[in-house]
Amino acid sequence: MAFWNSKPKDTFVDAQPFASPAPRNEPPAIAVVAPTPKPAASVVAAGAVVSGSMSSPGDIHIEGIVIGDVRCDTLIVGKNGEVKGNVISEIATVRGKVSGDVRARMIQLATTGSIDGDLTHAILIIEEGGQFEGRSKRSADPLAGPSIEAANLEAKTQSDKPAKKGKISATKATPASKDEATPTTIAKPAEVSPDAAKETPSSSLADALGDAFAVNA
Repeated sequence: MAFWNSKPKDTFVDAQPFASPAPRNEPPAIAVVAPTPKPAASVVAAGAVVSGSMSSPGDIHIEGIVIGDVRCDTLIVGKNGEVKGNVISEIATVRGKVSGDVRARMIQLATTGSIDGDLTHAILIIEEGGQFEGRSKRSADPLAGPSIEAANLEAKTQSDKPAKKGKISATKATPASKDEATPTTIAKPAEVSPDAAKETPSSSLADALGDAFAVNA
């Protein structure tokens, strides 16, 4: 018996080939280096007095008084702060007073600030009212000069050197050798002609002693 409406149970479908994509080359991993944390800032509080040089890889904020040289990354001299010495830093902001030379890539002199010394800088900003007495020199790399310690050592060495004195050169007389005889020059008497001798009168004793001893004839 045949069933006209029956469907086959199994249906075969021709599968088309599927091309799988080529594997992509993954980019190499990039190592991320964490930045080195910046050292904490050093603060000289108001009313404090530091006698001696200061050096720090970080920042220094001065509200008191520092009697000595200062070297750091960023220096801020407060309105009531004072530095009596030379300064070397990347950035120097002066709102107080600095008595010494300042060497920095950028120097900012505020309205209330004053600098008594020479400036070496790449960028110089002086606000209205800022006081500056000295020489200003622009340099592409102001920090390439000698360090504070080397400059102080050279100045001290120059001051310790004695003043140069004039040299007096003397020639030492060389004694004559004993074996060598010193030549003796004998002056030859002048020859007098007989006629000249007759004409020249002979000097008498009276002429030599004077008229007082003259003999009367």
